[in-house]
Amino acid sequence: MTTVHHSSTLLLSFSEVVLMGEKERPNAHMLFLPTELFMGLIKKMAALEVGKSAAILDCLNESLHAEGYIDDETYKTFKKGYRRKLLEVVEEKRKEKERKLKPITTRQIEVQEQEKIKTRKYLLMVNEQWDKLPDKARQYHLKTAERFKDEFPEAKGILKKAGILKEYE
Repeated sequence: MTTVHHSSTLLLSFSEVVLMGEKERPNAHMLFLPTELFMGLIKKMAALEVGKSAAILDCLNESLHAEGYIDDETYKTFKKGYRRKLLEVVEEKRKEKERKLKPITTRQIEVQEQEKIKTRKYLLMVNEQWDKLPDKARQYHLKTAERFKDEFPEAKGILKKAGILKEYE
C-alpha cells in the first residue's frame, strides 16, 4: 500500500446532491485525496461553477459511463443534475425557503400583540398573588414564568420570588 503525503480529506455523501432529493445519507464515504487530485477538483469546480459534491459525483458519473458501468439514460440524468450551477441551486433553495415562509398579516400581528398583553397581565397577577398561592399552583405558574423569563420582566419577578433567579440577574 502506498501512502500519499499532503492529502486533503473530503467527506462525500452521494445522496446529499440536490438531484437525488433524499434526506438520508446511506452511501456516505470519506475520501482521502492527494493534493494533486484535490487541486484538479477545485479547478473543475471553478470551471463548471459547481460545489464540491457535484464535482466529485460528476467525475464518478463520467468515469462509470466511459467504462460502461452505467447506461446513457442514467448518465445524462446525473450529468444534468451535477452540472447545475451552484448559484442556481442556492437561489432555488432560497426561493423555496421563502415560499414556505408565509408573510405575517396585520391581523396576525394584532393577535400576537393581544396574546402578549394577556400573558403580561397573567404574569403580573401571579406575581402580585405569589405569597397567597398554594404550592401546587406555584409549581404550575413557575413553568409559565420559566418559558417567558426572557420576554417579560414579570416572569423574572416570579422566578426571583421562588428563589430560582438571584436578585442581580
